[in-house]
Amino acid sequence: MTIDGDTLEIELDMDIKDVLELKNFIVDRLEYIEAVSLIGEMNEFSSSSLLQLLFSIKKSKPSITINAIDTDLKLENYGVIHWVNND
Repeated sequence: MTIDGDTLEIELDMDIKDVLELKNFIVDRLEYIEAVSLIGEMNEFSSSSLLQLLFSIKKSKPSITINAIDTDLKLENYGVIHWVNND
């Protein structure tokens, strides 16, 4: 997890401990973050809690750009995850 300007860069393979750390990190900084970007290998996710947190962030701040939600998520092991809200 790194922050580059107003973009938070995270990896898909975060486990529940990392997701909780991310949640605590974001709580005080959400108003300053304009985008969340998934970086690194797109093989598989360790915990669905990361996706739940990303959707919660998007619901709390609809103007934020989250590449994993705003576009189709292409995973090597699962294929394409198409979010219905993008239709």
